[in-house]
Amino acid sequence: MTDSQQTTATLAEMGTDIQQTLQEAMQQTKPALGKMAERMSERLQDLAHQGKAAALETQHKIEDQARQVKTTAEHHIQQAPFKSVMVAAGIGLLVGVMTTWLMRERSH
Repeated sequence: MTDSQQTTATLAEMGTDIQQTLQEAMQQTKPALGKMAERMSERLQDLAHQGKAAALETQHKIEDQARQVKTTAEHHIQQAPFKSVMVAAGIGLLVGVMTTWLMRERSH
């Protein structure tokens, strides 16, 4: 056998050994990777549930605050209806003036 044939044979043998080692390593790590993937999936589900719960809690808080604002506004309107109408008219006038001013600025 020549040197180049011997080198080729040695390289082929090393390649086979490396391939077998990698296959064994893959077989050994499959269960661990499967467990890891399962734990990650469970954790992602937990995070999704936590996110959903937080969103619902925030929604309820916003609804409660909106109800409080509505109740307060109704109370003020009932206590001082003329003042409430004047405040609403003033706000409407202010919004109208600002809108006109902004539209005029855009056209120039």
